[in-house]
Amino acid sequence: MSFRDFLLALQSVRDYEDKSVGSVILNDIRGYLEELNTTVGKEKGFSFILLEDGLKVFNMLEGIGGYSGVMIKSPHYIGLKLTNNKVETEFISAYFMQSVVKKLFEAELGSCWVNIRNVPQNVKKELLNDENSNINYILAFGKADEKVLKGKSSSLYVQNISTSPYGYKIIEEKGIDNARLAVSEIVYLDQWGNKASYDELESRGVADIFFYVRNAPSYKNIQPCRFILKGGEAYLAILSPENEENYVDAGIMIYTAEGLAKDLGIPVKWSFIEDSDNNKEYRVVAKMSL
Repeated sequence: MSFRDFLLALQSVRDYEDKSVGSVILNDIRGYLEELNTTVGKEKGFSFILLEDGLKVFNMLEGIGGYSGVMIKSPHYIGLKLTNNKVETEFISAYFMQSVVKKLFEAELGSCWVNIRNVPQNVKKELLNDENSNINYILAFGKADEKVLKGKSSSLYVQNISTSPYGYKIIEEKGIDNARLAVSEIVYLDQWGNKASYDELESRGVADIFFYVRNAPSYKNIQPCRFILKGGEAYLAILSPENEENYVDAGIMIYTAEGLAKDLGIPVKWSFIEDSDNNKEYRVVAKMSL
């Protein structure tokens, strides 16, 4: 499956069958998490933990975790443990958390990011059984409840808002509040605010990347990420840099952009940027070769 097809098929699953996914699959997931912890997590200040007893986790977080205190119940969870509070760690750990989402998808499992950033610290410590670490996100996962999923599913459709593909928006049936930004609203050429033309993106061979990258998930669908194209590089910026969730969304975005670029045979390299510019409107957080 191409990365584009994965991205278009991916759904945030909030309803699961009330049973374990099985020891074989759990062991495979555990092995993948341990590999990430060893190869990158230890150096970058994060690690993934498999929380097998989903009911215990749900009972601990019900009423205080999730979206406005509505906790998602699943048979298992994966915790993202942090050993520092650097925004770089938030960014990079989110990149790898989204790779876990893809791993679960390939195992025909559903998953959903759960924000527990504002959960009381004493509850987090009990969840981790660790006094020296923090946790802001867990990943609910399991076998999706297909009956509920079909009843709730809302298909995406393309609404033409101009005469060129550059103006297309992806809109959910739920209404305009869930609309994806048009490509022209997220991609700038050379400098902030200078909208890149569709012809320019097409001539660079990257139009498909930026058309589909808009499907990258973001917290509450705020879509805080923007790209600035300069020469052969794309600089990723976030709006409202004081919002820590936006660094997480940026990590997911760079993972998505990289996957789409590799679909096109582009050998992508990216790096985090510690931007010292105090521009309050936006901040550049990464660059990616294109």
